Amino acid sequence: MGFLRESSTFAIEKLLMAQIPFSVSARTAQLIGQQNFSTAEGAVIELVKNCYDADAKNSIIVFDNTDADSSNHSLLIIDNGDGMTDKIIRDHWMMIGTDNKEDEFETGSGRVKTGAKGIGRFALDRLGEIAEMFTLPKDPQQIASYWKVNWNDFKQKGISISQVNATLDELTNFNYRGKISELTGNFSQLENYISEKNIDFTKGTVIRISKLREVWSEEEISKLFENLEILIPPREQPIFSIALYSKDSPTEFGELAGVFYDDYDYKLSAKYLDDADRTVEISIERNELDLKKIEKEYMDVFSMPYMKNAPFDFASLQNEKHNYTISLNELVKGQSEIDSNNLLGRIGKFGFTFYFLKNTKSDEKSEADTQKYPYRNFNSATRRAWLKKFGGVKIFRDDFRVRPYGEYGQDWLKLGERQAQSPQGAGQRIGAYRIRPNQISGTITISRITNISFQDKSGREGIQENEVFDLFKSVILGIIGQFEKDRNIIMYSFSERNKKINAEEEAKRKAEEEIKRILEEEAKWKEAEANNSQNQNSSESGPTESEKTLAAGFQTQKVEIEEKDNEIRLLRSLSGTGLIVASFAHELRSLRTLLVSRTDDLKSVLERHLNLKEIKKLPSEENPFSMLNHMREQDVQIKHWLDYSLSALKKDKRTRTNIDIVDYFKSFKENWENALKRRKVDLIIQNHLQLPTQLRAFAIDFDTLFNNLLINSLDSFKRRKDNHVRQVIVSYETDNKLLKIYFADTGAGLSIDYHKQPNEIFQPFETSKVDKRGNKIGTGIGMYLAKTIVEDYKGDIEILEINNGFKLGIYLPLRNDNKNGQ
Repeated sequence: MGFLRESSTFAIEKLLMAQIPFSVSARTAQLIGQQNFSTAEGAVIELVKNCYDADAKNSIIVFDNTDADSSNHSLLIIDNGDGMTDKIIRDHWMMIGTDNKEDEFETGSGRVKTGAKGIGRFALDRLGEIAEMFTLPKDPQQIASYWKVNWNDFKQKGISISQVNATLDELTNFNYRGKISELTGNFSQLENYISEKNIDFTKGTVIRISKLREVWSEEEISKLFENLEILIPPREQPIFSIALYSKDSPTEFGELAGVFYDDYDYKLSAKYLDDADRTVEISIERNELDLKKIEKEYMDVFSMPYMKNAPFDFASLQNEKHNYTISLNELVKGQSEIDSNNLLGRIGKFGFTFYFLKNTKSDEKSEADTQKYPYRNFNSATRRAWLKKFGGVKIFRDDFRVRPYGEYGQDWLKLGERQAQSPQGAGQRIGAYRIRPNQISGTITISRITNISFQDKSGREGIQENEVFDLFKSVILGIIGQFEKDRNIIMYSFSERNKKINAEEEAKRKAEEEIKRILEEEAKWKEAEANNSQNQNSSESGPTESEKTLAAGFQTQKVEIEEKDNEIRLLRSLSGTGLIVASFAHELRSLRTLLVSRTDDLKSVLERHLNLKEIKKLPSEENPFSMLNHMREQDVQIKHWLDYSLSALKKDKRTRTNIDIVDYFKSFKENWENALKRRKVDLIIQNHLQLPTQLRAFAIDFDTLFNNLLINSLDSFKRRKDNHVRQVIVSYETDNKLLKIYFADTGAGLSIDYHKQPNEIFQPFETSKVDKRGNKIGTGIGMYLAKTIVEDYKGDIEILEINNGFKLGIYLPLRNDNKNGQ
């Protein structure tokens, strides 16, 4: 019975609980309007977007600013959209945060509406105190309406927003076209524009904002005009036209022109289909080189390795456009292997088109000689002016620009930082070319329907930063990389052709032979002079002073170059050591704080002062000697890592010596033994040599080569999630004056994103080590260093296996004077 009484009491109390509504202060309108729109320019753009959402074909902005008293100035926004009925004004226009654009996200013509928050109309408050609206619905059965509000009414203290009223009246026999003329004072430039364009005003809305909150100078109106020019993406036939007029400067402005520019060097268009294969359709248009000049003077370039076949042969260049498809995964290699949250799948369909435009004759300061490249002529001044106005990569959502991306050349993709890390020109080493931020003009198109992860910030200034958007940036950089790769291959081939024609290497060889002759003659002359067997004043008096000076300078430069080569080798070693330290950074960070004393000395002190019999009774976790033993093990591990890292910098490793192959790999295994044991990796060395073999080389080069390969194998074991035997197998043999070294592991194999073009791993800064947002966390220089070292020794490196683990073949030529004939 007690339980029933308590239950009944609770039920009665629940029935007596009051249900109270929320109340919204009238000042909320000010917070939404004046504070949500940070600039007046942004508020105007928001109202133009409303014109677009109303299915208008034209939006016209008029500044009525001829009065000497700026308080009498007004601003008009005119459109020929669908207009609003009395019901729409009451149910939607007057409702804060209305969701009608979420439910009805398409206009009658199929446009996706840009607004969704239901607060755009509060941009009126940001612009002026009084707002009036004349609107004529598209339905001829509906009548026009007049709406007016004084935004100062919302400043009243102690009232809720529902207590503030706006005026709404019906307008019978309304002449919309006549009202436009009346409100603008029959402004002749506007009247002429409407007549010339034959603009239909049988429906639409005009808003007049008076008592403007700030004075619009001609400079500020010009800035607005420039921003409106890039408000909508470039199209040959725009579906939405914008015009701006200032009555105080009647000839300064007008209809906004498109941003088309056909004098580009490259144009790349990409379209992501968001299908099961994650297909990206790419079209590259090449317009940089003079095809007639190529056909007349440069056809031998197509004998260069990269230019023999499509898409780089002459027939392909003549086609100008190169179309192909690529997987989204290939644009952010390695990301798919760690993408547990399916971030790639949440990006959605998008398009990306960008133009590459050099603003100087050559984009490489060191290559002003235009004979190297058959460039097409262009007007540098025109390009610079156009890029200053329209440069940068901009984002458009449902045909309207999302600010501030690309505004005034804003480098939100950090192309400048990217290029600074690899500043080489397109004609230099393959894989190192990066575009500069002042050479690109691009548009990215997204939609709030297909890209739901890209939500606006509350202030409409940008997209909310999240994992998907960060990954999207990496995808865009991957697409830009497709252009960089294409241009790099073409310009590199022309550069190599130029070297071949100019016979630079042949000139160096002949110069060295001449210097050798001069030095030998000088030595003979000195020897003869010492023996008094030759008259110094005779016609055979040895080299001239000029020849001696030239020879001495040549030898000095040769020594300096050798010293620089040694410096480069040291830098390679430092790079390799950096990779090693980075690979084991977690272990080092975990252990370094424990190095507070020498454990052996501490153990000796404790043994003299503690009762050892009592200590032995303690559990191991409380026994100080057990703890010391554990600390000592950790100290030994850290000492191993430090010794190993510093060993690469020993001076003897920077000296070219005869490296015994068997001894080298024996030492290599010993150096790595403790580290590999900790990671449960078995390093197997297989010797198939018939005779002892030596290779004249720098030990530092061998260390850099094989340390980087082993580090990659350790990373590959981490990526392979199943239980497997972790083995690294190094075997070597000789064959026909070649030392053949095979390096294989049982790891995860090469990332699937490289399977189509596995040799890309040898390009600088190419890495599949990325985080889930697609940001590169690997250096991308390990395999590049490996290939560079092998090529320095006139050798070759090839990939032999990419699926069942990973395997490389390294082939190094042996000298003819190898004493064992190997």
